Amino acid sequence: MIEEKTYEGERDWLNTFVLVSTPILAAILVPYHWINNGGFTGFEWGMFVFFMFATGTGITGGYHRLWSHKAYTASAPVRLFYAYWGACATQNTILKWSADHRRHHKFVDTYGKDPYSAKQGFWFSHIGWILTNYQGEADLTNVNDLKKDKIIMFQARFYLPLVLFSNVVVPIAIGYAYHHYTEASNMWGVMILAGLFRFVLNHHFTFLINSACHIFGSQPYSDKDTSRDNWLLALFTYGEGYHNYHHTFQADYRNGIRWYHYDPTKWATKALHLVGLTSNLKTMPESTIQKQMVIQKLNHSKKKLYKKFDLQEEMTVYQKVEKAYGEFTQTMNEWLEEHNKFTRFCRETRSDEEKAPFMERIEKLQASIEAQKAQLHKFFNSSSLDALQTA
Repeated sequence: MIEEKTYEGERDWLNTFVLVSTPILAAILVPYHWINNGGFTGFEWGMFVFFMFATGTGITGGYHRLWSHKAYTASAPVRLFYAYWGACATQNTILKWSADHRRHHKFVDTYGKDPYSAKQGFWFSHIGWILTNYQGEADLTNVNDLKKDKIIMFQARFYLPLVLFSNVVVPIAIGYAYHHYTEASNMWGVMILAGLFRFVLNHHFTFLINSACHIFGSQPYSDKDTSRDNWLLALFTYGEGYHNYHHTFQADYRNGIRWYHYDPTKWATKALHLVGLTSNLKTMPESTIQKQMVIQKLNHSKKKLYKKFDLQEEMTVYQKVEKAYGEFTQTMNEWLEEHNKFTRFCRETRSDEEKAPFMERIEKLQASIEAQKAQLHKFFNSSSLDALQTA
């Protein structure tokens, strides 16, 4: 990846202080407490896990999929939960976070417009962009729709008190109650684990989506931007690691679309839907996903071919391959359009006679697709430039 000139801006000293001091404190206090108190109790670890998932999904399920992308609709109790725990995650207000994220998707990888472009390098997209004020005052013009939500506006108005209450007061209160009622040796374990250590991990797990998920992994759906699918990162980001899918189909409430994909944010949203707390869960049709995967796979093979033989735009053989690839893409789009028409047509009970014309057109398009795909594979499997010219 070529790193472009980095953005310039004044140092954000508050963000710098918080993001530098908290890892240092965690590195000191976690082992100190461990050594002096014989480790942490099961309850303290339980609070750590709860706070991790609550703040993590507050960002992924709330800030990201619910508010930034409107991938589903949530009831007031769910919105309150995500607004509170999103504030506890301390990654700015719903309005500011969503405004930045919408710009990221609109201008992904574009210098000066994408707030955390991975083309600026891992460090910049991971944390460097937060340490400077290169964008100046927050531009919230792209989140006017969110300003209609009273819960979002309440969080924006009382964001700092919510941050302090959720990150300091609540962990200390839980630790004090645990110490008082169980005679635990120390009341600070919950604060150190669920407050401080969780605070640091939660930040950097989210930051990995902006950095590592745009640098490491595969691109099974599109290579128009730097987004990547990475199953390992999904384990640390509550399902957000399937990032190439998300950038290709950003309206989908899922990131991991297969049953074996680890996406607890998707599972939580679906579970809430089953009890009536979420609705309008948006998904991409499987036919659209498959079309995109087929086109991307052949596009990858085409690029390997061009690199192998150093084909140039003015070469006849280059034009020949491009023409075949363009025809294939067009046929795939026609097949998808016909398939979607047929699906809508069949929502009502139809006779086989009424379905026959649709099925006939779809079968013809499928036959054309197979023939065009076979021709493209002849190009891609050519062992020499001469063989490519005669394919």
